[in-house]
Amino acid sequence: MAEVQDEPSPPISDHEYEDQLEPTHLIRRSHVVLRAGTMMLGAGTSALRVREVMASVARTVGIQQIDAQVTFTQIVLTVGRRGIFRTQVGETRPSVNADRIARLHQFSHELPERERTLDVEARLNAIDDRPLRYPAWLLVLLVALACASVAVLSNGGWRETSAILPASALAYGLHRLLTRLQLNLLAVVLTSAALASALYVAFAALITLLLGSPSPRFAAGFICASIFLIPGFPLVTAGLDLTRLDLDAGVPRLTYAAMVLLAMAIGVWLVASLTGVSPDPVAALDGPPALVWTALVAASFLAVFGWASMFNVPPRTAVASGAIAIVGNVPRELLLGFGIKPHVATFVACVIIGLACGLVARWFKMTKIIMTVPTLLVSIPGSSALRTLIYFDQADITAAIESGVSTVLVVVAMVAGLSGARMLTDPEWAFTRAPGKSDA
Repeated sequence: MAEVQDEPSPPISDHEYEDQLEPTHLIRRSHVVLRAGTMMLGAGTSALRVREVMASVARTVGIQQIDAQVTFTQIVLTVGRRGIFRTQVGETRPSVNADRIARLHQFSHELPERERTLDVEARLNAIDDRPLRYPAWLLVLLVALACASVAVLSNGGWRETSAILPASALAYGLHRLLTRLQLNLLAVVLTSAALASALYVAFAALITLLLGSPSPRFAAGFICASIFLIPGFPLVTAGLDLTRLDLDAGVPRLTYAAMVLLAMAIGVWLVASLTGVSPDPVAALDGPPALVWTALVAASFLAVFGWASMFNVPPRTAVASGAIAIVGNVPRELLLGFGIKPHVATFVACVIIGLACGLVARWFKMTKIIMTVPTLLVSIPGSSALRTLIYFDQADITAAIESGVSTVLVVVAMVAGLSGARMLTDPEWAFTRAPGKSDA
């Protein structure tokens, strides 16, 4: 009887041989960890929080070692499991989505000890597919109201707020349109700032024509028409990253914020140069103290609530941010009224805001960073920064240096106050650890 010969196995191609050598399970797990990190980074939060989310996902999918280098727009991730290592790079574009930050933060804290990679990815898909919380028409109204409220905090009157409302609404609408068309960011910021300023001048001139005399507080509202362009999230998270010595993320984030501020300042300055707007500060609001303080308190809340809505902050958290802004801004206004230096008053206000955000976030299970950034709107020295540029344009070097130094001191005071509050309420900020060591 003839012996039956086994059929020869078909030859293995180079591609199939490479596929057999690839650690496919590690690849899938690495991908889901990196995706969670890029989603968090793309939403605008700090490098520390990005690493925390990635570490939580890594533990859940069974990755034993993780090391992540986080910059402003890029993550270089190296993972290891059972002696096998894999490095992967992910990129994202600068943007802000506070609701996504909150959902990813909650997602990372609700992950079980172990879960399949497919299930984790399904959760990330659900977060990624969430629509924005506010319709466009409502955002336009809230942003315009926020800009008008900042004008009140800058000693503007009813005429200034009346001119700002339509100017900011139209400029913000154009800004959204140009952003969706993916035009150059700096060109969009410059154009939007110039349009907001020009429209404010036009509407203020129309009010003057109707009333027959110019407003002595006209300059107070000039910068406020474009205040929605200030890069609040990059500025604050850059300060927090630098405080923790996360230089790879903090330095480029700060550079990005500075470029946006410069484009905004140039747009406003162009209109100021053509119209001859005076950069000198205006006097404090006058009238019955009860009425003035009611206006300041209401403006503090509305400014922060509108700005928070623009960042897609959940309504419950936006209301909390507005209330905290009142708690922080009232002492600041009192200190300024007593003649205390602006940077000292700002430092005190930011410490109070930081502590209040930490406590409220802990009590009501909210995310601190998305509460903190909008509340700082009441302290940002936008008017003094503009005055610095205009003084330089007018060759008034002494006034420009004085205004510039004051602006820098206030910005430093904001970061110092917020960082100090974070160190008192969060051990991750009080102790600096080597990146990746606590994330395994």
